[in-house]
Amino acid sequence: MEVYLRGNSPGATTAGIMLLTRARQLGYNLKVAVVGDPDDIVPILGPAVCYAPVLASCGVGREAGSGATVVLPGPPGKPVMVTVHPHGVSGWFFVDRSGNGHHAATQAFVRLSRDPRPQARDLGRELRRAMEALGLSTDPAVLDVLFGAQVPSLTRLAVALRAGRALSGGRGQPITRFITGNVDQDPLPEAFDEAGRALLMRSGGLRPILDGLSTSIRDRAERFVSLARDLAQEDGGRDLILLYHLAELASHLVLLPPHSILPPLGAAEDSVATGLRSALSAEGDGDANRQLMQVFRFLGGSFVTSAAHSLLVCDAPAPTEHIERWQWFCGQVRQGRKQADALWPQIIDPPS
Repeated sequence: MEVYLRGNSPGATTAGIMLLTRARQLGYNLKVAVVGDPDDIVPILGPAVCYAPVLASCGVGREAGSGATVVLPGPPGKPVMVTVHPHGVSGWFFVDRSGNGHHAATQAFVRLSRDPRPQARDLGRELRRAMEALGLSTDPAVLDVLFGAQVPSLTRLAVALRAGRALSGGRGQPITRFITGNVDQDPLPEAFDEAGRALLMRSGGLRPILDGLSTSIRDRAERFVSLARDLAQEDGGRDLILLYHLAELASHLVLLPPHSILPPLGAAEDSVATGLRSALSAEGDGDANRQLMQVFRFLGGSFVTSAAHSLLVCDAPAPTEHIERWQWFCGQVRQGRKQADALWPQIIDPPS
């Protein structure tokens, strides 16, 4: 039996892989061809890491990935594209692997450690000590996750803790042991703007958050805030974005009851957090779409220029932007899997 599929290559190729795999498992003699030119496939380039069970089952990103984690290599100078959303269809952000950070708050953190002013370097040391006491990694890549992951603030904190501990091999202490649990105030907004800047510079502006910290770290936090304000007076608040994003995370943390836990991570969040280490060192030429095509051909699939009767899998055009193109690709792969499930009954038991 022969089946011809048409549409954009990721969806049609994935559907072909699924049909061929199922036919092999059941002992059917099935030939599948995709209508189109394989040289016209849209490149989906790395480096990237995501949780995508369908993509992983198709053999994409398996060299450094594990389970349903897809890790695609890329040029060493490029930041890693990351999402902790399931299936890679949304939530992408960048993680730098050069040590400079991609998120503006991470870059501010790195600047403090390299600043020629002794007071700025002292501020950087205070922050590193406080973060280490909380069990937070000070690796710029992990801070990009802490500030950039597209999930709620406390989940973002939990993901960053998991990623940092996976990188270092440490376990750390429960971060909620450093809060008092007696704060009753709305958390800060995620976006840093002029209102946030004014709050940071206002005396007592962060008092409710500081009041929610335990005595073991409160002195360090107060010293950090004081030093940050002094530096802001000198440089026009160049690095206040770092203080704000730390305060925003803390404003959510101090609302938790004493001895509570951070939100438990879902499969995608935990998978990507632990897979970040592999992604940061995955260097080379990675093209997810080409890998998908290679697996299709390995299973016996082929490409043809035309077919009298073919089945449409999907036909959404590929975007030009890098993140949008990855989201499109992951969405097409999922749609291809669904189409294969729908086509299978028609193939083995076609209507008379």
